[in-house]
Amino acid sequence: MTSLNLPRAVWLFLASLLCLTFMLPQPVHAQNPQLRQIFGQLSATPTVRANFDQQKKLASMNKTFVSKGTVLFSKSQGVIWKIQTPVKADLIVTPRKLVQKTQRTHSQIEIDKSPYGSVATMFLQLMSGNETALAKNFNIVSASYTPAQWNVILTPKSSLFKKLFVRVDAQGQRYVDRIVLQEKANNSTTIRFSQQTTQPQTLTAEENALFQLAK
Repeated sequence: MTSLNLPRAVWLFLASLLCLTFMLPQPVHAQNPQLRQIFGQLSATPTVRANFDQQKKLASMNKTFVSKGTVLFSKSQGVIWKIQTPVKADLIVTPRKLVQKTQRTHSQIEIDKSPYGSVATMFLQLMSGNETALAKNFNIVSASYTPAQWNVILTPKSSLFKKLFVRVDAQGQRYVDRIVLQEKANNSTTIRFSQQTTQPQTLTAEENALFQLAK
């Protein structure tokens, strides 16, 4: 297990947080029947909290980088990643800004001025079930749903996503349990969630303050 310096840790994290907003609750409009059932289940609550464990495998270096922490998805606000290892940092994503905050530093990216910001926003919108946006960026290879287990496999269609991913596999039950990103050059990222909960639904003062940074 190898530690990353902060910039690398955060930018490796960007590739992961894109898909993790499958957990973000939004209205459901997808026409694919299986996707409609999946989105409907995920959109049942306005707030989801979870622990995460991310393993990023870089084939060229023959190394696996591990990141752990907690994540908050708020339907009305956006996403807060609280990275605990290998570094401590907060990563806040809203439709307007991407903010990175540590104890000593604070940096931000305007969403409309960065391709990475655009990608993050695209995924924030994905769970709206907007079939036009989904069809613009992904091919739906398969989508299956039962009350006990659902699975979605996507391949990128837009040039921007093709630069990042080869394939995206997501699976879960009530919430997202695991996402596997097959990336370029035989790299991959696996993210597992645990202890998912909808409580508390009200944001804490700290969480509200972090979201205010990205307004």
